[in-house]
Amino acid sequence: MTEFLTAQTSGTQLTISLRNDWRFDNVALLVDELESLEPGQAREITFRCGGLREFDLAGAWVLYDKSLDFEEQGYESRFEGFQAGHLKFLQNIIDVAAVNEYDPDFFNPPPRHRVRERLETVGAATNRGFEAVGHITRAIFDGVRRPTLLMVGETLRQIHETGVRAIPIVMVITFLMGIVLAYQASDQLAKFGVTIFVVDLVSNSVLREIGVLLAAVMVAGRSGSAFAAALGTMKLNEEIDALQVMGLNPNQILIAPRVLGLTLAMPFLTVFGDLAGLAGGAFICVTVLDIHWVQFYDRVASSVGMTDLWVGLIKAPFFALLIAATGTLRGMQVQGSAEELGRLTTLAVVQSIFLIIIADAFFTVLFSRMGI
Repeated sequence: MTEFLTAQTSGTQLTISLRNDWRFDNVALLVDELESLEPGQAREITFRCGGLREFDLAGAWVLYDKSLDFEEQGYESRFEGFQAGHLKFLQNIIDVAAVNEYDPDFFNPPPRHRVRERLETVGAATNRGFEAVGHITRAIFDGVRRPTLLMVGETLRQIHETGVRAIPIVMVITFLMGIVLAYQASDQLAKFGVTIFVVDLVSNSVLREIGVLLAAVMVAGRSGSAFAAALGTMKLNEEIDALQVMGLNPNQILIAPRVLGLTLAMPFLTVFGDLAGLAGGAFICVTVLDIHWVQFYDRVASSVGMTDLWVGLIKAPFFALLIAATGTLRGMQVQGSAEELGRLTTLAVVQSIFLIIIADAFFTVLFSRMGI
């Protein structure tokens, strides 16, 4: 007698009575005890319920697998006395095995091809990405093709919400970043006696990178999450279904105005961010580095040109498109629960910032190759 079974031999009959819990937690012990069985002179093997208490699919599989081993060795095996609750698991394993009897890979699955699995995963993700781009593109064209007064009014409202109301926070952040840039640069450049070049570093960095990048990140956290949360809430409350019942196009009323509004507002936010960043740099230069504000202005005018300003402004609408597309897409994907709403809202912000950084790196390399 062992912990999980008892074996009794009578002539050519071996009776195995199961005991205790045949569950997933005990699979290793079950396998060891079954492997230790020796049929001896017995030709027929009977598995009985005996003192079996709990039984699950893992225990049923171990038991059935051992019965197959006995049959392959020439013994006859059968099951007797199992309760209905136990028998359903065992019968399920037997049915599955019967369906896959002629499948050579059922009990010996083929080796995993990890490289192929990774490529399939990348391919599936890429396919979902193209589907998402197609969905957003269709929504924009649906709205632009037949604009209505409702759409125009909603677009103007989105420009106000995503652009005008975001100006204070964007200017505060870029102003502080201008201070940080100027202060950090001054420590390094002072070692070479060229403190005046702090102006060059701050102006180029703010106009080409920092202004538009910080504005986009702030908008992603502010407006991208708002898009996902608003559309997701409408999905949960079945407001989008109600619009469709009324004969209105949700793409035209909800998605296109948000995408267009943010795309139009982002360049203006970038300009305000650039001005605030330069103001932060000027503040440090005038108050800490003893650089007169007139000298600061002259140095900015000589070190940067319209090309540097346009480099930042060109990125703005692309960043806005990525933020709006990601936010609206994730919002429209909300289904079933408030937990899903929170998860997809967070995902919209994270993915927006990730795409912004990738796009910024792409533009940086592109402009560098073009000599701009």
